[in-house]
Amino acid sequence: MKTDPKLKNRILVAYIDSFKEKGVPPVSAYTFCKSLKITEKSFYQEFPSLEAVEKVYWQNMIKKVIAAIERGGEWKQFTSKQQLLVFLYAFFEEALDHRTLLLVRMRQVSPMEKPACFSGFESVYKDFIRRVLKKGVETKEIAARGKLQAFYPELFYFHLRAVIDFNLKDASEGYERTDALIEKSVTFIFDLLRTSAIESGFDLGKMFISMMRRANCADDHS
Repeated sequence: MKTDPKLKNRILVAYIDSFKEKGVPPVSAYTFCKSLKITEKSFYQEFPSLEAVEKVYWQNMIKKVIAAIERGGEWKQFTSKQQLLVFLYAFFEEALDHRTLLLVRMRQVSPMEKPACFSGFESVYKDFIRRVLKKGVETKEIAARGKLQAFYPELFYFHLRAVIDFNLKDASEGYERTDALIEKSVTFIFDLLRTSAIESGFDLGKMFISMMRRANCADDHS
């Protein structure tokens, strides 16, 4: 079925604007289409559902960040750890333009939960992480652990979600605590990944949980 990129973008912008203004996403395709003065048929030629619009929004957001950092002249020379740090700092800079919706969507959602609207976002991020970690294994920055490596993208996605959760609760000036958490947590992760300290997926999972607890304790005493 032929689609119209201009109409698709118009729908996307209108949907997100409505979401930001009302604090809830549009709930009726009919009402939404009426406000745009388009037919439901036109809408459904571009998106299979209202929920799919938001899914594309978050997917586009993370694709934009990844595309920008991978175009950087020094990207290929960075270590895996440096690549992840560059991504995280770029992501949270970009996230400032999306903070209203992140607060609505994620403030009350556990990092362990998987909102449907983030499914495309998750898939893009995991593909990115696979590329970053593949380089790390090839350069010996990360110890090869066979089948266990298949779980790494899931665990790194949990790490991203946990940092997003921390950031949305961060009241420090310039979100400096988030910056500190990013630096400390990524250093901690890569220190472990390049040793033989982690011998199971269970241990790796405990590592991330411990990391977040330490960060929260540090904030309580700061």
